[in-house]
Amino acid sequence: MEKTATTKSWEKARNICILKTLAKLGHFPSRTTEKEAWFLSPLRSETQASFNVSLHKNLWYDFGIGKGGSIIDLIMAMKSCTVKEALEYLKNDTKTFSFSPLKTEGRLKRAKIRILDIEFIYLQGLIDYLKSRNIPFEIGRKYCRQVWYGFKAKRFFALGLENYKV
Repeated sequence: MEKTATTKSWEKARNICILKTLAKLGHFPSRTTEKEAWFLSPLRSETQASFNVSLHKNLWYDFGIGKGGSIIDLIMAMKSCTVKEALEYLKNDTKTFSFSPLKTEGRLKRAKIRILDIEFIYLQGLIDYLKSRNIPFEIGRKYCRQVWYGFKAKRFFALGLENYKV
């Protein structure tokens, strides 16, 4: 039986890493083990992490609401959208966060990423990310900066390391 384009899209999307997608959306784990990561739920307000992501199965479960599933289910819940819209979002998201050159009509053309601002780290999501990677805040603050950048008329933030052109 031959697979349809929708089935292929579905299977491809299910392989997108939930952990990376949550990080791109500004959600970082409160704690991480070899098998799982625990987050404050991106679906509701809470003070204790009860949102679990299985690192081996690439599945999530929110114990506070008793729901879980794949990355597609998560995007549908977070964005209040249909399966088709979730697949489209994930398709666009993987392109948006690619920092490799894009092929355009047989030529390589670099995406125009603009650095908007560089600051000392103050966003809680980035502080939590440092903590999840076992990097003391003082060390992260010494060597890293909070970088705001623009890409395709959207604004994003990330941790950056300073480097020098010679």
